[in-house]
Amino acid sequence: MVKRCQWGLCKTDDRYPERLEGNVRFIPFPKPRRSREKCLRWIKLCGRPHSQLNVDIVDGNKNLFVCTKVCHVCRYIL
Repeated sequence: MVKRCQWGLCKTDDRYPERLEGNVRFIPFPKPRRSREKCLRWIKLCGRPHSQLNVDIVDGNKNLFVCTKVCHVCRYIL
């Protein structure tokens, strides 16, 4: 399973070790079935176009993550 950050223009990807500076971890996206409010908040904060990231995509894909490189916003999404 490949882990890629869904945050805006972040290019963190576990296939490329040079992009994993400083003990980067991946936090899984909350699923809309369990926490719809939190899922919608994460989607909005990620800043991706609706066609790239929306509730249907999150619900149908268990492999969506945000990396800890974007910790300046972690207090809002966790």
